[in-house]
Amino acid sequence: MTIQEFDLPARWRTLLLDTYSEAIHSLQVSWPDVQSLEVSYRDIESFDPDFARSIIEEPENNTQAANQALRQLLAEAGSPRIVSFVRIIELPPDSDRKVRQLRSEDLGSMISVEAIATKIGKVLPRTYEGVFVCAACGHQSRVNQPNEQELVEPVECFEIDGGCGRKRNQTKFHQKVEDSILIDTQFIELQEPPENLRGGVQPERILCIAEHDLAGKLNPGDRVTANGMLFVRSQRKSGKDTPIFDIFMRIHSIQRENIPLEEIQISEEEEREIKELARREDIHDVLTRSIAPSIFGMTRQKESLMLQLFGGVASKAKDGTRLRGDIHILLMGDPGVAKSQLLSYMAQISPRGRFTSGMSASAAGLTAAAVQDSAADGRWTLEAGALALADLGLAAIDEFDKMNENDRSSMHEAMEQQRISVSKAGINATLSTRCAILAAANPKAGRFQAVSEVPFTQQINLKPALISRFDVIWLLTDQPAAEHDSLIANHIMSNRAESTPEILIEQGSEVDPAKAARQDGLDNKEGIVNRDLIRKYVALAKRTVHPRLTDEARDALRDFYVETRRKGGESHDSIAISARAIEGLYRLAQASARVRLSNIATIEDAERSVRLTRFWRHELMGENFDETTLQSGKKATTRNRERTILEIVRRIHLDTGGQPVPLNDVFNEAARLDIARDAAEDIIEAMCTDGRLFRPLYDTLAPA
Repeated sequence: MTIQEFDLPARWRTLLLDTYSEAIHSLQVSWPDVQSLEVSYRDIESFDPDFARSIIEEPENNTQAANQALRQLLAEAGSPRIVSFVRIIELPPDSDRKVRQLRSEDLGSMISVEAIATKIGKVLPRTYEGVFVCAACGHQSRVNQPNEQELVEPVECFEIDGGCGRKRNQTKFHQKVEDSILIDTQFIELQEPPENLRGGVQPERILCIAEHDLAGKLNPGDRVTANGMLFVRSQRKSGKDTPIFDIFMRIHSIQRENIPLEEIQISEEEEREIKELARREDIHDVLTRSIAPSIFGMTRQKESLMLQLFGGVASKAKDGTRLRGDIHILLMGDPGVAKSQLLSYMAQISPRGRFTSGMSASAAGLTAAAVQDSAADGRWTLEAGALALADLGLAAIDEFDKMNENDRSSMHEAMEQQRISVSKAGINATLSTRCAILAAANPKAGRFQAVSEVPFTQQINLKPALISRFDVIWLLTDQPAAEHDSLIANHIMSNRAESTPEILIEQGSEVDPAKAARQDGLDNKEGIVNRDLIRKYVALAKRTVHPRLTDEARDALRDFYVETRRKGGESHDSIAISARAIEGLYRLAQASARVRLSNIATIEDAERSVRLTRFWRHELMGENFDETTLQSGKKATTRNRERTILEIVRRIHLDTGGQPVPLNDVFNEAARLDIARDAAEDIIEAMCTDGRLFRPLYDTLAPA
């Protein structure tokens, strides 16, 4: 049954009075902070199915009628000056479209698009109804402005309205802005979410226009369901219109996806399977084996990566401080130890995972870029980078040490505060980057030098301040060991033997083994969980499980910290562990409980956290772990020698009444304290370069 246009305001009035009278009253109270009334499509459908269908088919007429009915009701309630809008939300499933599925038949109907806001323009006023003054006679004309990309002037100064009758080419029209009706407008670019893409496909985008109270609602990186109408504008070439059109979307309503990892659909059967898995005694081992099974060994490294997937719980303290829950991991390794493969695998199995390489990633590409947009009249817009798009997921950054120094500095705030403050091209904004960071770095000299005065963390091109932000730092060295090498070789060759040629998969004569493995959640033969189920497992755990540590678990973490701190290090300025490590231990324990889908982290979870922490610290620095070495980039022996030489120079300098100290005297004194001459020469050279010592004459020294 077709509903006539004149009948629409009455229908809307009845619906609003029946179902939304309370909501209209609260809108009246909270206006102008809230200017819209959200109406669920489900309510309209239960009120009248034919009326509901007409909203999808003729959205323009319906939205005008709805706004008219709402304003009339508000006027009757004693608020005639309130300008408000009806926003229809929760459209039916048959109105859902992906950005790449939008076609000409969708024009004119109301559709729903799930997407990420990648580019946000400034909120600017636009002429909705223009008042134009004729330059010849001063008569005023009103013209509606349906097109947001060009201003429509009157064709003539009509005599019938009291004008002079001159055509546009005989007079000039000037817009009187103060009498025109202006509305807020914002250009927004929406991009389809990465989880909907087939591998290697460029994500599609659509330019949208948000008006009235919807303008200024979104930030780059926000995941939204945008409901609205498509319209077209002709492409122009050489100043002329062409028959090809660009599609735009006028946003009617926005549903913010506040539920974390909402885009991952989990069926009841899958949820049952996940809960069954979580009850297994060996669930930690099963999931550890499931991470990059094609890579041999690395059990403890994979265990920490598995905990990173689940993460700790982000929380707010009473004073408003945000405590991050994400676990950051750094893999420092020789070439050829499968770092990139691990990163790539982690980005694929993590919900909202992103993979990027430091060589090809700039600060703008990782954080946010200010872009001049030709489609929006050359305005500056903000475009979200990889970290903002990986919000609530994982960002894997390969070749982390090859990044530009300026680009790396933007990582400090993104890692600890988990936000990015952008001040570019007059745009000031803060974006969320609540993602775990998994980074990989290679040594500067090609391979790590185990026997060296330089600590491992200084053999990669990263500043100590950035290294200290990682909760776990793994050192992966490529050392020959006959038995181990034989196992690796066998593993790689059996992987190769069981693989399927890519060209046969593309031709369709062989089945893609990755797709075949997707059917069964748990492979009992291999004892591993497939990628799809891991993603759903992680999404369910992050959404529903927020563990707290028992008193016993907290005591275990505190005892480990206090005991390690008490031991100290090799030197009197050494610190064995810093307070930042407690946060890392706490997060690992929470992640361990999340794996079991438990809201309580027990002593076993705390012990797993301590065991992993002990292990990576031992791998990196042996028994005498020294936090000062991480922060200063110098081993304790080097720091002690530097301090000794400074003391020698200062003492002789004072004894001689402030005279420059002869170099030979320093060398002799240093030799007496077991510092070899060449070591003393290198240290003095470095301290002169740093400015801690200076040479008045070549063979003398003085303290700076």
